[in-house]
Amino acid sequence: MTRKLMLASVIASLLLAGCSSQAGDYMAASSITKGGFARDGEQIRALAGNEVKLWGFVDHGNVYGDEGAKAILGDWWSGPGPDATTWRFDLKARAGDAVGKSFAVTVPNDEGRDALLRRFVEDARAGNPTRVFLTGRIDAFDAPTSNATLTGLTMELRSSRDILFAPPEVR
Repeated sequence: MTRKLMLASVIASLLLAGCSSQAGDYMAASSITKGGFARDGEQIRALAGNEVKLWGFVDHGNVYGDEGAKAILGDWWSGPGPDATTWRFDLKARAGDAVGKSFAVTVPNDEGRDALLRRFVEDARAGNPTRVFLTGRIDAFDAPTSNATLTGLTMELRSSRDILFAPPEVR
């Protein structure tokens, strides 16, 4: 099976699983994650390294960045970013998920970052969920817990432009 056909098969099976709500080309994060871990480790590992489109909600309690991010986020700043060139936020599958029931999304520090951070903190202060539509590469890893080894996941975006607040209109 070719890589593209395998990826299409994995995505189709995720959508048919009944836990998905498609928004344009974007899969619901809830179709691949629950509580910040993979729903199905094999399917996530098949997606690993591929670009996917997901929608979910910013975990306002987990937004990380440099001193510039800290100045914007204030009390909502969670700590330093992954490194000097990137910032991070965590993505929840559902708006009502608890803080920490999410997975990491890393984004380059580029000119779009500050506007995004302002929107995140504005929503957080107002108590509103921030729904985002993301395009990026998924990665999977073993995540040992006290009871079992789960499959963790992360997402890496190429640019702040890969974060939208509404899906593009389907033409």
